[in-house]
Amino acid sequence: MSTTPLLHRFFFFFAIPVLISSVSGLNSDGTILLSFKNSLLSHPSTLLQNWNHADATPCSWSGVTCEPQYGYVTSLLLPSSHLLGSIPDDFGRLQHLRSLDLSDNAINGTLPISLFNCSELQTLSLSSNFISGKLPELIGALQSLQVLNLSHNGFIGKLPKSLSSLKKLSQVSLNNNYFSGSVLGGFDYVEVLDLSSNLFNGTLPLDFGGGRLKYLNLSNNKLSGPVYLTFAENIPANAVVDLSFNTLTGQIPEMLPLYNQKEEHFAGNLDLCGKPLKRMCTVPSSHSIPTNVTSDGSATATATAAIAAIPKTARQSNTHGGQKVKPGKITAIVIGDIAAIVLLAVLFLYAYHFRKTKTNQNKKEINIEEPKGGVATSCSCLPFIIRDETSETATESEPEGDHDNRNHHNKNHMNNEEKERCLVMVDGETELDMETLLKASAYILGSSRGSIMYKAVVGGGGVGEMAFAVRRIGESAVEKMREFEKIVRVIGKFRHRNLVKMRGFYWGEDEKLVIYDYVSNGSLAGAAYSTPPFSILFCT
Repeated sequence: MSTTPLLHRFFFFFAIPVLISSVSGLNSDGTILLSFKNSLLSHPSTLLQNWNHADATPCSWSGVTCEPQYGYVTSLLLPSSHLLGSIPDDFGRLQHLRSLDLSDNAINGTLPISLFNCSELQTLSLSSNFISGKLPELIGALQSLQVLNLSHNGFIGKLPKSLSSLKKLSQVSLNNNYFSGSVLGGFDYVEVLDLSSNLFNGTLPLDFGGGRLKYLNLSNNKLSGPVYLTFAENIPANAVVDLSFNTLTGQIPEMLPLYNQKEEHFAGNLDLCGKPLKRMCTVPSSHSIPTNVTSDGSATATATAAIAAIPKTARQSNTHGGQKVKPGKITAIVIGDIAAIVLLAVLFLYAYHFRKTKTNQNKKEINIEEPKGGVATSCSCLPFIIRDETSETATESEPEGDHDNRNHHNKNHMNNEEKERCLVMVDGETELDMETLLKASAYILGSSRGSIMYKAVVGGGGVGEMAFAVRRIGESAVEKMREFEKIVRVIGKFRHRNLVKMRGFYWGEDEKLVIYDYVSNGSLAGAAYSTPPFSILFCT
């Protein structure tokens, strides 16, 4: 009789708690993670297969680490896991979360404000995702944060000032985003700071700090202005500093750590000079004026070459002995000046004569002879070329000799003008002048490096309408019209069923045009890879 109450007591105190624990279900941290899994639009079925309600804690789940004694989640590491979705607001309830790594996934949306309630968070790595929005000032609440990696996302706006005040923060990677505004200073505890490939503008901060920096990358931004001496005065001498591809100006300060950087760390700043660049400065920088110490210990600024060239006053000259210049010296100085002037005049006349001779030779080269093969040319200069109206026809009262001389003079004058701007038709068939070509309807067919192809329609519709393909070459290496025409004529002689016939060319100082027949059957690639009847026939 006495053993029965003992059995009841044993069952009440031991069996009932075991049954309660077996049906209590998943703890709160596990429930938050399970809701995150259910909110994902896509994830590998095998990766999160063991995430289910049957477990009491999520400690055995893939990518989850827990505190062994109490079972709360301390880290969630799922990098490169093909996750598609957003970070839920419930993550802020993971009060003991220390590491969150969801990098290289397809996480989108913005950072939830509740995430900054995770006061124990030490590592936040969300790089290579599609997260957008601003980085809030609340990031300053993460006093335990050591590593922040938000690179390769779509963040915008200015950096929060509270970011530089985090004393435990050692690594910051915010590169390849759309952050703008000025670069923050005061990073006294960070060792690695990468702000490259953003939209930061303005000048470098005067007091940047960086007493513990080992690596600083500000490349590929829109920073401008000089590199101040105070910018890098606190950065360690062995640190790597990359300021390439900005619009910085002036002389690079001759101080560590800037002086011992690689040349590539300052590349892309066209107005920077001084070591380590090979582009030396011609004038000492106004930001670092060297000083000379006199015998009495006082520092005096070193005079530049321009200041040293200023002549001394009469009082200063008299302090060096007060002697007068002798008449013989004055005569010698005057004779030397006259001789120098005569020499300069002779050199000027010689240069003028040489230039005039060269100009006459160029005029003779422009008179291009007609080919013996009978190829006709049609030269039509631009309408704004100035011509003497009296040169068009000779009056009856002029003698024959005067008429020939005038025509010869006008021909040379016209050749000299046509050398600059001239339209030449090389096929002997097409009649086209520059005014008609300029008034033609133009359509852009395409462009490549250094040239643009247009479709020019002449005639305005109807039976007489003609279409040409005009390639604008722009400035080229050929500086003389004769060389350019020689090249075009050689190319124009080529004949083949797969080559478009060349009609003519236009020469100008600022641009060159080559005129072809317009072919309306598509591109060369389309003809090469399409089926008949538009396929190209290749002859062997």
